[in-house]
This record gives sequence, structure tokens and C-alpha cells, in this order.
Amino acid sequence: MIKKVSLASLAMMLFSAAGCNSISDMVLEKEMACRDHVLAMKGWAAWSSYYDDQDYHYDFASGFRAGYENILAGGKGCQPTLPPRNYWKPCYQNPKGHGKIQSWFDGYSHGALAAQQDGYSDIQTIPLSSTTRQNFLNSKIPASNACFAELGDAPELGPDEQLEMPGPVQIEDVLQDGPVIETPDPATLEVVPRPYEEK
Repeated sequence: MIKKVSLASLAMMLFSAAGCNSISDMVLEKEMACRDHVLAMKGWAAWSSYYDDQDYHYDFASGFRAGYENILAGGKGCQPTLPPRNYWKPCYQNPKGHGKIQSWFDGYSHGALAAQQDGYSDIQTIPLSSTTRQNFLNSKIPASNACFAELGDAPELGPDEQLEMPGPVQIEDVLQDGPVIETPDPATLEVVPRPYEEK
């Protein structure tokens, strides 16, 4: 009974202290992190037979899963600057420990590559509607065609629907309101003593 009351009071404090959106965001983050972890474990199960000959198999597997999760979370798969904090301990400050750390980094790179090969490199991308290009053009917002490169060729537009892009600025077009200041000759400059130098 005491346990139920304490859980209920904890839930009441949690819901009254934070807004619904922040709780929803937190739940979504945890849900995606759990999904990423499960997919990384499945990815390692599928790819582990290719890495049986690694010297430090456990560390390689740990790095592999971390790299796989990085891609699933929307990362680029670049190795972090430092290994995880558990590799900072004194027991890793020797040649064998350095080998384990290097094995973790190698696993990270292989895991990121495996996730990309498994088709998870754009799992965090939210697809746009097929009418996005036309919606932008109808609203007269100047959008770069590079933004829509993955949508294919642009439909033909009439002359009143096309946006005019400015050309390069010509030297003659630059306005000059006064005389042009020329760079002085260094030989004609007067040397002024610095205030902290002795005379």
C-alpha cells in the first residue's frame, strides 16, 4: 500500500512540475533510444560473424553497437574524439588497454558503416509531401533548387511564376562616394616610438 501511494505521489509531482509537451518529448526520446539500442543489438547479431577474428571482441562489439546507434539517432557516423568514460580508467592506461580502446574505435566505424549498409542512414528523416515544391513556389518564397534535388525534375513554370535570380556584382556597379584610398608606400611611413619603449 505504501509503495502504491509513494508511486502515485511521485507521478503527481512529476506531472504537476513539468508540462505535457516536455514529458511527451522525454517519452519519445526514451522510446527512440530503446528502438536504436534494439536495432543495434540486432545489427550486431547479423554482422558479428564477420568479426570473429578480432583481438578484443567485446570492445569491438561495444563500439560497433555505439556506431550503429549513432547512425540510427541521425548522426553521421564520425568517430567521437574520446572513447566512452569507462575506457578512461587506469586499467586501460597500458598497451593492452590502448588496444581495447582502438578496437572500440574500429568497431564504432564498422558499426556506422553497417547501419548505413542496412539502410538506416535516413531513418530520422521526415518525408515531405509531394507538393512541397509547388507550395514553396506558390508562396513566392525564394527557395534554392538544391533543396528539392531529391524530388526529381522541376515542372515547367510560366514567366510570372519564375523567380529572378540576381547575377554577379560587376566592379562598375559598386558605388564609390569619395576618393579611392591608396595603400601608402612603406618606405615613406614615419616610425613612431611606442609609449612603453625607452627613449
